Amino acid sequence: MIPPAVATGLILAGGRARRMQSPLLAGAGTAEEKGLLMLNGEPLVAHAHRFLAPRVGTVLVSANRHQERYAAYGKVISDDQSWGDDAGPLVGVATALRHIDTPWIVVLPVDVIRLPPDLIGRLAQALDQSAALIAYATTATRGHPLCMVVHASLMSSLGDFLSGGDRKVGLWQSLHQAVPVLFPDDAHAFFNINTPDDLAYANQLCKS
Repeated sequence: MIPPAVATGLILAGGRARRMQSPLLAGAGTAEEKGLLMLNGEPLVAHAHRFLAPRVGTVLVSANRHQERYAAYGKVISDDQSWGDDAGPLVGVATALRHIDTPWIVVLPVDVIRLPPDLIGRLAQALDQSAALIAYATTATRGHPLCMVVHASLMSSLGDFLSGGDRKVGLWQSLHQAVPVLFPDDAHAFFNINTPDDLAYANQLCKS
C-alpha cells in the first residue's frame, strides 16, 4: 500500500473543454474551463479534490487558466511551456513531477467522476505485487490511463518522451510496462464529462 504521507495527488485541469463551448462563442477562440463546470452545485475540481485529499499528503492542481480559482483546491502548477501550449495531459504530469518531494504521484483527470472508493488502494496493491512503476485503471470495455499512480523516478523519462515530440499517454506507459488494474464494469464508474449532455447526465446521477 501507499500511505498518504508518501503520495502527492495531482488533479489534471489544464486542458480546454472545447466540446463544452457555447454555440454563441464557437469560433471566437473561447472555451469553457472544464474544471470549473458545475456538478451538483460545485465545480468539478471540488469533486476531484474531495476524493483525493484524504488519500494523499498534498494535492496539486495542474491548471493553465483561472489559477486563482483553482488555488482553493490545492497548490496550482501551470504547464512547462517548453513543451508547447496546451500540449496534453502528460505535460501536466511532467511539470508536477518537478514539484513533488514524495516517491509517488496519484493522477486524476478533473472530468472523470464516480471513481471507485478503492481506486488508489488497488493501484497501490498492484504496484506492491509487481516491479512496475506505473499502474492505471481499466474496465472490460475501456482503459482509463490518466487514472494512474506514477513513481517519481520517471520524471526524466517523461521529460525525454515529451521532448521527443510524443504525447500519447498509453505509449509512454507501455515503455515502462505499466500495470493495468481491472475494475468492475459499472456503467457509471469512471464517467467522463466531455459534452453538455454528459454534464447534464452527470448532474442527474448525483441526484439519483
